Amino acid sequence: MHTEIQSLDALRDEWQALQPLTAENEARLWKKLRLEWNYHSNHIEGNTLTYGETELLLLHDRTTGNHSHREYLEMKAHDVGIEHVRTIAADHGRVITEGDIRDLNKIILKESFWKAAETPDGQSTRKEIIPGQYKTTPNNVRLPGGGTFLFASVEDTPPRMSALVAWLQQELASPTLPIAACVAKLHHDFVLIHPFDDGNGRVARLLVNYVLMRRGYLPLIVPTGEKEDYLTALRLADAGELSSLMSYLQRRLEWSMQLGIKAARGESIEEPSDLEKEIAIFVRNQTGSLDKVKKRSEQVLRELIDLGLGKFVDNLGEKFGKLAPLFADYSVQVQPRVSAAGSNPLSTLKFMVQNADRDFIFIAQHSFHSFRGQALDHFDFNIEARITFSEFRYTIKVGNMLLIDRLYTEPVLPDEAEALANKALAHAFAEIKKRSGSEG
Repeated sequence: MHTEIQSLDALRDEWQALQPLTAENEARLWKKLRLEWNYHSNHIEGNTLTYGETELLLLHDRTTGNHSHREYLEMKAHDVGIEHVRTIAADHGRVITEGDIRDLNKIILKESFWKAAETPDGQSTRKEIIPGQYKTTPNNVRLPGGGTFLFASVEDTPPRMSALVAWLQQELASPTLPIAACVAKLHHDFVLIHPFDDGNGRVARLLVNYVLMRRGYLPLIVPTGEKEDYLTALRLADAGELSSLMSYLQRRLEWSMQLGIKAARGESIEEPSDLEKEIAIFVRNQTGSLDKVKKRSEQVLRELIDLGLGKFVDNLGEKFGKLAPLFADYSVQVQPRVSAAGSNPLSTLKFMVQNADRDFIFIAQHSFHSFRGQALDHFDFNIEARITFSEFRYTIKVGNMLLIDRLYTEPVLPDEAEALANKALAHAFAEIKKRSGSEG
């Protein structure tokens, strides 16, 4: 992490050294950041305007497409929220207050509206959303696998928000954390409180970017195409592993800073559209790979393992080990057993590639015995990591979640290995919480 912190510091120093930008470069940079921020932050929350429709609405005040009035309203309101954050971040004579945060929610939601909700006993109802007002009834969420995730109670919300803002004010006055750690903590703590009935995710990202701009950085963008990675990092933070969220936000901040530096130098900051990216990937997969397609062989598989797949197998054991204290016993069994390789999963996998003349499956069974937490029964939990090697493709599946389905020309990269292991950990953790009846 030390190298990564140095990288962010270096990017900020380089950005600051290029100030002030010409009016033209400043305008084109903020045009792009404004569109990206508005489009992606709203799209993650379910807004269906396309990027082009967002641009048409915000830059030309015209609408197209068949969308609800509320979707157009919330896109324009979020744009006002961005300008408000830029204004208060630029005012170094004052620091953000709890009232400012309530104002942000009021700005982005614009006006009161009714929203579908559930009663505590699971009955469908409707709830009036009042912008800028802290929740007056619980706003816990139903998890996909069943159960409920509990946010701060109605009674706890005001004191917890007061404490969070006091911490933030102190951190801005006398920083004690690296910038990525600061915004990761702020984001996660705010989401755990979930102070408003709607707009919490958008306000969380506005607050993150307030801090970044106040500290001399550019705002980061969480792209809708990375929604699952973003949510996985948040789920891991729920499990006490804040480092994943910190790393994710840091990577997104590096993108923004590099974009700003390119703009300051007068370089192009245009990127292919989402459709163009999709076409390029499709063309590459359908045609480009045909000339370079690799067939399974011992050499191909050893290169695959050495590049990043081996790191994933190692990381998986390390990540799952974080769940071991919840159980009386944790063990890993490899199938099929290869006596010459012992019980180490990576050693076994390396030994098995000698059978690359035929399809084969590597299985690592992670077994947790006798849950020691507060559950009705002391259950066992087993989850299987399965890597299948066919003639031209390989797949990675953990439990019932498919992580990878690729050609051998598309290896797992070293920096991707940990992210995949984190997804697997989040999946296992969610299953254990569901079994224990402790999803909240």
